[in-house]
Amino acid sequence: MSSVVIVDDQGVNRKVLSSLASTLEPDVQVKAFGDPWQALSYIREHTPDLLITDYQMPAMNGAELIRRFRRVPDCRDVPAMVVTAYEDMAYRATALDAGANDFILSPLDHQEFRLQSRRLLALRHAEMPAPPVDEAAREEARESGKAPVDQIDLFNRLVENLSANLVDKIHRLKRIGAELQTLLEASGTPAIFVDESLRIRHFNRHVSRVYAVGEGDAGRCLDEIECHLVYDDLARDFRQAAQTGEGVERYLVSRSEASHFLLRIVPTRHAAAGFLGALITFTDVSAWADPRDRHPALH
Repeated sequence: MSSVVIVDDQGVNRKVLSSLASTLEPDVQVKAFGDPWQALSYIREHTPDLLITDYQMPAMNGAELIRRFRRVPDCRDVPAMVVTAYEDMAYRATALDAGANDFILSPLDHQEFRLQSRRLLALRHAEMPAPPVDEAAREEARESGKAPVDQIDLFNRLVENLSANLVDKIHRLKRIGAELQTLLEASGTPAIFVDESLRIRHFNRHVSRVYAVGEGDAGRCLDEIECHLVYDDLARDFRQAAQTGEGVERYLVSRSEASHFLLRIVPTRHAAAGFLGALITFTDVSAWADPRDRHPALH
């Protein structure tokens, strides 16, 4: 029977991950924690066969959790997978350096999650000491011409499969990232994708017109970034979009009063995971004689 430990500070994410992990094997044991420190305390007494952790958490990020996880003597070779909403290779390099074995993007592809998790569990069981040899079974296999499975060959096949899977995922991620960036740039409208905690996922270069955001700001809370517009209600409007599932529109003016923008917060939802974040756009309406006349919702 396999044991899986899940660590994620978001309750909805823990439920989704726990539900998926419970389908990996018959009788699999799943323990989920919102606090990395509590997870480590449990792990020191109960060695899991697989650790699945979110990357961005307030108490401790996924890389630091894995680094501490590897210091537990019985967990040095236990597979660890990081769930991340960010495609930035810097996050992955940090997690790999800490000892992560694999990554999966959020929102989750359920089939891909099961496939990757089962491969990591198979790798874990291949590395564990083999049970005592049943000489009678060995003799029966020899007489029937069926050779026993060689553990080293099994391990090598698993590594090859994992490597091929990683190469394929990296290729697909690069393509998705390039297509998404092209889409964001093509419109010329400042646009930002944020996750369910208002942390920045993607943005185009036009966003510099409304926010002092740079390449290193992926993963930061948008509400912490300097805004060039007169707008103090971002967090409130974002919560409204999250709670109602409906878009929010606001008419905003730059601090210099030289430009006017129509803000739109469009929530992103998934049937299984619920609210996943939003696309925030800023349409320049400075050329409108009176934006309220052109857009009644701004009244």
